[in-house]
Amino acid sequence: WHGVRLGQPDWSDHSRSLAFEAVVPPEGLRLYHILNAFWEPLEFELPPVGAAAAGPWRRWIDTGLDSPEDIVLWESAPAWTGNIYRAAGRSVVVLFAGIPP
Repeated sequence: WHGVRLGQPDWSDHSRSLAFEAVVPPEGLRLYHILNAFWEPLEFELPPVGAAAAGPWRRWIDTGLDSPEDIVLWESAPAWTGNIYRAAGRSVVVLFAGIPP
C-alpha cells in the first residue's frame, strides 16, 4: 500500500488518495493502481520496475485523459520511464510492467 510516497499510505479520515501494486508472478506481470479522489492533481512516486519485468511501466488507463487516450490497448500502451506520475484530480490510473496475458 502506498500514498503519494512509496510505502506511505495515508489512512487518515481526510485522505483522498491511495496507490497499490499487484503482482501476477506466473505471467511476470505487475500492475500499479493510482486512485486520486482529491480535486487537485497529485504526483505519485512509482516503484522501480525491477529486473523481473520486461520493459518500463506502461500507461494502460488514465481517466484524467481525453478519450481515446484514457484507456488504450495493452499493445499500444505508451512507456512511462519517469519515477513520478502526475494523476489528475478525481482520476484512476493503471500502469503495467511485464507482458500482459
